[in-house]
Amino acid sequence: MRLCVGTSKGIVILDPDRRGTPVMVLADPSSIWCMAQDCGDPGLIYAGATGFASMGNARGKGSLARSKDGGKTWTDITLSLARDEDVWAAAAPPDSPNEVFVGTSHARLFRSRDAGRSFVECKRFLEVPGRDKWTFPPPPHIPHVRSIVFDRSNPGTMYVGVEEGGVIRSRDRGESFEVLNRGLYCDVHTIAIDPADSRRLYATTGGGFYLSEDSGGSWRRVTQGFNRSYTIPILVDSEQTEVVYTAAAAGPPPMWMAGGGADALIFRSSDRGNTFEPISDQAGPARGMMMRFARDPGDAGRFFGVMSDGTVFAARNHGGTVSQIAEKLPPAYDMVALA
Repeated sequence: MRLCVGTSKGIVILDPDRRGTPVMVLADPSSIWCMAQDCGDPGLIYAGATGFASMGNARGKGSLARSKDGGKTWTDITLSLARDEDVWAAAAPPDSPNEVFVGTSHARLFRSRDAGRSFVECKRFLEVPGRDKWTFPPPPHIPHVRSIVFDRSNPGTMYVGVEEGGVIRSRDRGESFEVLNRGLYCDVHTIAIDPADSRRLYATTGGGFYLSEDSGGSWRRVTQGFNRSYTIPILVDSEQTEVVYTAAAAGPPPMWMAGGGADALIFRSSDRGNTFEPISDQAGPARGMMMRFARDPGDAGRFFGVMSDGTVFAARNHGGTVSQIAEKLPPAYDMVALA
């Protein structure tokens, strides 16, 4: 298998079972923040770019690219409707080949049904109540869509996370929306759905890890076991859904450039996100932040992670070792696994 890793300076393709030299390095697309993989063709990949300077990103002219061959070659498919905006999120529905949604700066949402050849805007997203109060801490305080996820048991239902605007749900695949922010810290980074119970949602935020047991109707912050609060990735074990992983840093990205770095740890829950503990086989807090986890499609007991300091690692789902696959890459923010 291969890992197609998106970094601030392009694509790196790795063989996770052969630590060290990348299989392939591509500088085009030049800077990647998020990635998505088509449900029908795993070799069809989308990569979005941002110019988020505090994370080391400096994208070129294009903000969205597509590969049809597993990341070996890319075509610029930047949205004509949002040419000057960054792409912060991309997701492909689990039931519709060639369909993809992308979320941009200015908190806009777009949909393509033809593998990115054309896009239409989800205009009702522009009418969400409270939208005028959405913001983002660094100037010029522009909010953005940070996470898009689909309910696999009912793929017409999707959740959109906005930084900073909270969680918004659509029950009709982007035709209408409702806000689900009761009890939630609205600086949302990632949303995940429990595959065994779609009423159970998880959200990582700049103020901690949150759990909903009623499809987002209400949220509560999970504090037991955490000693850090800036959370980003989520992974729910595909076989034992009571096991949930996340990672947390001591503070937000501007702090990561300081002496101690992100001071980040991976945390594991064995009770469906009610409590967590740091996994015991870590070498210690990391200078880089874990940005994304991805399952190994050929080994249900293994998952991978990419980090903001250019490290890529593999871990066993049930308390095994964490092993480094690559290091000293450019800052890495997302990846897809190719069987």
